[in-house]
Amino acid sequence: MTRTSTSVTPPPLQRVTSLDVSREAGVSQSAVSRAFTPGASISPETRRRVLEAAQRLGYQPNAIARSLVTQRSGIVALIVGELHNPFYPQALSQFAQALEARGKRALLLTHDPKRDVQETLDAARSYQIEAAIVFPTRLNAAPPSLGNVDDGGIPILLFNRHLPGHQLLSVACDNYAGGRLAAQVLLEAGARRPAFIGGDPDTSTHQDRLRGFTDRLAEAGVRPVATPARAFQYDWGVQATLHLDAAGDRPDAFFGANDIVAIGVLDALRTLGRRVPQEVSVIGFDNIDESARLAYRLTTIGQPLEAMVEDALRALDDPQLGARPRLHAPELIWRDTVAGSRP
Repeated sequence: MTRTSTSVTPPPLQRVTSLDVSREAGVSQSAVSRAFTPGASISPETRRRVLEAAQRLGYQPNAIARSLVTQRSGIVALIVGELHNPFYPQALSQFAQALEARGKRALLLTHDPKRDVQETLDAARSYQIEAAIVFPTRLNAAPPSLGNVDDGGIPILLFNRHLPGHQLLSVACDNYAGGRLAAQVLLEAGARRPAFIGGDPDTSTHQDRLRGFTDRLAEAGVRPVATPARAFQYDWGVQATLHLDAAGDRPDAFFGANDIVAIGVLDALRTLGRRVPQEVSVIGFDNIDESARLAYRLTTIGQPLEAMVEDALRALDDPQLGARPRLHAPELIWRDTVAGSRP
């Protein structure tokens, strides 16, 4: 006798709703909503009953549905163009933690530098974001926009860069002052043939650091022997240093446009047999975690990252601060790659 097996499709699982939780906890639905809303007014006892009931039933609040009601998603878009520079993963991590402490969430979107950043911003808006933070990427002449904030648009903040000629909200280290500080440190170390190994020449970050560096050198009657620029990447730091040596240029000091470039400079100098800092001084910019490692102990211009992150979020929360650049002073981080003693 042949048995015919028949499969029975189980009934679909019923989603636990806030109404189920309110009945289980013996409270109103609005109390359930307040229990899962950071900062909402609710007694500790009521919150406890709601959370215990939610745990027993396996309830998870629907953030999307709640955002449709409150018109606030709690989502802030972080738009980044490149992650070769370790400074930006560090910044992203701090932003995510700071947003979570405020009861918000970060949405990370990567941007192709070959495309208009406006396309990425428009895509971000479809996620019902409350604000967007744009990390260094090439921007065209037109300022990015998510609508007029005064008319209910979504605010945008540029982090660690600005768009010359436009009044946009931005928070950055004072890169021009940092370039001047790097020049001052190398001058006091006795440098007379310094070189600047630049990053992406189309970014304000590169341009401001180079301008500050060359301005301070000019005041001392010194000109850089070279200012090649291509990318904020390790391989470029190595290649530029080896190329200068092969061309017969032997700078007595290097300023890397960021730490990862300066670390590439240090490794290239090792292969050339040049001693740091006895023969040549090297300084970077950013103070990334890698710069403090024993293999490098890089002297660098530090960015006050924690203060910049807090200032950025505060500026987004307070439209009265206005759309303008907000600059933070750089700091000299003295280690082992510049000759002499700390200025």
